[in-house]
Amino acid sequence: MESGDDNMDLTEGVYQHIDSTKEIWKALQDMKLGAGSDRWSIHEDARRVFPKDHRTCLVVMGLNPYHQNPAGLKAALPKAWQLTGRVESQINDDGTVNFYFESEHHILMVLEKAPYTYRGWLVALYRWSNRSYPDFLRNIPFKVKILNLPNMYRRPEIVRSIGSKLGQVREVSIIEPTVNRAAEVSVKIDFDIDDPDIFTKEVEIFTNIPPVELGFRYTGLQKFCIICGSLRHEFEVCKDAALLTRRQMELLDTGTNPYLSAEERSSAIRQYLSIRQEGETSRTATGAQTTEEEATVGIITPVGTGARPNAPMDSTTLAGSSVAPEEQGTKRKAPEAANEENERAPKRLVLNQSELEETQGLVVLHKPPPQP
Repeated sequence: MESGDDNMDLTEGVYQHIDSTKEIWKALQDMKLGAGSDRWSIHEDARRVFPKDHRTCLVVMGLNPYHQNPAGLKAALPKAWQLTGRVESQINDDGTVNFYFESEHHILMVLEKAPYTYRGWLVALYRWSNRSYPDFLRNIPFKVKILNLPNMYRRPEIVRSIGSKLGQVREVSIIEPTVNRAAEVSVKIDFDIDDPDIFTKEVEIFTNIPPVELGFRYTGLQKFCIICGSLRHEFEVCKDAALLTRRQMELLDTGTNPYLSAEERSSAIRQYLSIRQEGETSRTATGAQTTEEEATVGIITPVGTGARPNAPMDSTTLAGSSVAPEEQGTKRKAPEAANEENERAPKRLVLNQSELEETQGLVVLHKPPPQP
């Protein structure tokens, strides 16, 4: 009968030794052999091609990397530009994608039709030659329509001033109304990718005239955070989502569900806005009440002691047990009995309002007396 050692595969140790040897020699390639010899130089023809390639190169970055992978951007955008097969692309280490165009005409056409989206989220694109600019891949070119602006304020400088609150204004457009078309006011802006979208804002045009509530609509905008307005994440991962109730989150989920009808989605969003408005109103009222209470100074005085607000007290008299003028000359109660009576007396809050200082003050029941 053969022993267990005889049944062992004799080549097992050899294979392990070979694998180990591969790793050893692979690691030895990290030695800087040749680093001390003469320097190499790139050929002149390769140097000439490099700037030529990058003169018509666009760098693209997805604003929401959780839903926009570089490989998807590389495949989808040439189709959106209608340049399939006519543009080269290369993914960079930072997740951006370089697109190399055949001609300047193509790159100008793409820039003119911006912004673009992939999987519903916006992408930022800039010329490669502008990579040293501080706003490189930091802006989205938007055309923003301004709604509800009164007719008399539809002047270029007024419109430009309003648009500057959203971003750097590149162009102002004021289209007059006709029989078949309403007036249209819009601006083209460079919108910072980290700024929140603003769809409604109360604007004071002149200090002596009531403000107007304007609406803003962004051409080309699709998905955004419906809690904070960010272009870079969905509402489920928003930091402000923790402030919402479970019901509010359910309504937002319903309002963005593509498998429901438009009426169901609109109804859910209306309910969400109603709940949010009620909460904001409640917080405002609570804040105002707290401010009013903090502004009013009050003291607690036992009923029947006759003490007046801010009245000076004799150094020999215990706080809260001063004797009213009409009680002077009467027999004093024992300290224990007086303290017990004061503790059982109902507490009332005396508000020290200046207009009531000549009377006993405004007395408000603060706490019912305990039962004996």
